[in-house]
Order: sequence, then C-alpha cells, then structure tokens
Amino acid sequence: MNNWLNQHIQTIKLVLGRMQNNALSTFMISLVIAVALCVPGLFYLGVDHLSKFTNHMQDETEISLFLKLDADKDAVTEIGEVLAKNDSIKNFHLVTKEEAWQALKSKTEANNETDSKIADLEKNPLPDAFFIQAKSTEPEELEALKQTLQSIPGAEHVLLNTDWAKRLSALLALGKKIILFVTALLAIALLVIIGNTIRMQILTQKDEVIVSKLIGATNSFIRIPFLYAGILYGLFGGLLAIIMLVFAVKVFNVSVQQLSSLYNSDFSLPLFNGKLFIGIIGFAIFIGWLGSYLAVSRSIASIKIN
Repeated sequence: MNNWLNQHIQTIKLVLGRMQNNALSTFMISLVIAVALCVPGLFYLGVDHLSKFTNHMQDETEISLFLKLDADKDAVTEIGEVLAKNDSIKNFHLVTKEEAWQALKSKTEANNETDSKIADLEKNPLPDAFFIQAKSTEPEELEALKQTLQSIPGAEHVLLNTDWAKRLSALLALGKKIILFVTALLAIALLVIIGNTIRMQILTQKDEVIVSKLIGATNSFIRIPFLYAGILYGLFGGLLAIIMLVFAVKVFNVSVQQLSSLYNSDFSLPLFNGKLFIGIIGFAIFIGWLGSYLAVSRSIASIKIN
C-alpha cells in the first residue's frame, strides 16, 4: 500500500515539476478552462439568485382573502386560526372593515367629489380581509393555495395575480435549459482543448514512452502521469473560475443592491456558494481526467515499438 501511495505521490511531483517548468503554458490552459467554466457559472448564479430574489418581493406574492360582509368576529377569529395552521402560509395580517373604511376616507379627503360620494353611503361597504404572504412563489403552489383559501367557510373572494409568477417561472425554466446547453457545448470544447494539450505532451515525450514500453511498462502505468496532468489542469482551471466568479459577484452586487432597494430589500448575492464551487471543481477535474484519458489511450496505442 505504501509503495502504491509513494508511486502516485512521486508521479504528482513529477507532473507538477513539468508544469512549473512550463508555467506560462500551464497558466494559459488553466485560464481557458476557467473562462469556459465561468460562463455557465455566471448563468447559474443569475438564474439561482433571480429565483431567490423573488422571495424578497413580498407584495407580489400577496393573496387577498375577502370575507363575506355578514361575517362576525367569531367567524373572523376562526378563519384566522385556519390560516395559522396552513403550512403554505408564511405570514398574514387582518385588516378589519372599520380599518379599511377609515383608510379609504383618508385617501379620498383630497378629492372633494369622491369624498362626497363616500359620505353619501349609508353604511360601510367594505368587508374584513386577510392579506396573506405565501411561502412559495411557484405559480402552481400559489394557485393551489388560492383554491384552498376559497373553500374556507366565510370566504367571499380570493384575489391573486399569478401572471408575473408564471412568466418568471417560464423564464427561469428557459434559463436552466440554456445553462445545460451551454455547459454541454463548453464541455466538448474543453475535452478537445485538454485532449490536444495532452496529445502534444505525449508527442514531446515519445522517446520516454517508447523506452518505458521496451522495459515492460504497461499502457496503464504509462498513462498515469498524463492523467494526473489532465486532473491538475482541471483543478487549476476550476480554482481560477471560482476566483473569477467571486470577482464578478462583487461587481454585480453594486447593481443588485440598487435594484433590491427599489423593493425595500437589502438583498445581495453571497460571495461564497459552496454547492456551485464544489460542482465547478468536481466538473473541471472530471473533464480534465476524461480529456486526458481519451487522448492518452489513443496516442499510446498508436506508438509502435520497432
């Protein structure tokens, strides 16, 4: 076990030494990988944080539950208890008919014509109403909650505008498909780039490969250093991509904070996204390994010993 571990450690040191001797070339390849990974990463951040940003748009997901005009205080209390037990509701508050009536009067005092018409009314025409904030912004879940609220005894009308949510959901779904498509295209491009890089390294070390074969080394043994090279290219590229994304998030946060302030929110993009960063590094290492494996397997097999 120790021999096997020492062998791999020595191989990694050998590959790192070669990369250090060709530092500029190593950096350029890693930079290409980083840029290719940064593009879908930015798309992902945009879609993911746009989805999270909608959770801060409190007024847009508000559901208005208007009660029947003849609903008494006991009925209002019972409906409040039903709402409190509903797991789909984040919070809610009651606006009584008296509060709504006074608010309407206050708003129309500046308009004499409207104010006189309200004064002519013999009684308060406004119902008690609950204003509800849902936990989810998904159109299907909002519609299901609306139907549930409409079925509550004493409920007269439930008002919900889900058009914006449906449009946003469609855009987010399209964004996710674009991310997958772009990632697939860039993965193919990275396989070609890494494969060609490893193939060039094999050609420059062709004599070493031939000597290794002559002394009985197997293709698997010869393949190991080149596989580590691909893995390290992917690792360095992934780390560079994360640095780029963090810098981009810091720049975007300036505009995002300006936008969120319009909705009375302090929302901003977090600099650290562990799930995304681990995914980028893991994907980069896999692409590096796969590209080098395909290239080295084909190239070594084509080298013949005369």
